[in-house]
Amino acid sequence: MEFLSERTAFTLISETVVKAGVSLFNAVKYIYMIADKDFYNISIKDVFKIALNNISDTAALHNTGIKLDKERCAEMNSPEYERVLSLMVYSFAVRLPELKNIKTAGGYLNDRQIKVIYDMVIAKGAGNYDNIITYDFEEIRRMVKAGKPVPTYDAEWYKGYIYTYVPALAAITNKNLLLLGSCDILFTLFHSCLEEELTRVLNALAAKA
Repeated sequence: MEFLSERTAFTLISETVVKAGVSLFNAVKYIYMIADKDFYNISIKDVFKIALNNISDTAALHNTGIKLDKERCAEMNSPEYERVLSLMVYSFAVRLPELKNIKTAGGYLNDRQIKVIYDMVIAKGAGNYDNIITYDFEEIRRMVKAGKPVPTYDAEWYKGYIYTYVPALAAITNKNLLLLGSCDILFTLFHSCLEEELTRVLNALAAKA
């Protein structure tokens, strides 16, 4: 695929992936916070709607006037939980080979281009702590090349990490059950929105080439 500037294009695409990870990280915290006291005052459907409307807007939920309260998210205020952000971005990055299936007016991205974008995302801090995410970039690339379906993106890796490293979020409480149940839906929808956003970005870049 041709671009006016590959470097500029790849920076924009990699930043889109990183911002999606940050937006997902923030959305999960907001869901956990409203489960504390605002469950009957703030609709969780509204949180989903706002977070998914523009996954590149990392401040979307903050701009509603609802501010995160660290005390109400105390279980998430630890170095162990902070690793989740890096894992979220990584979990999106390793699925970048799926971009090879997106056709634009400028054609398709090739393997080299996708690998460069992946490396840029990793350089921005994405990482797979303790190999929590069981698949990697090369595995997904082989699936795409072979025309095999890539497993649906879900929250299983997140829950596995929580159970192992953040036990306070794994205890059976109303807040935790709402959080983990919501993530089953939120993660899948978030990745779907990321695919749509990357398609939009690629088409916009192709139109300028």
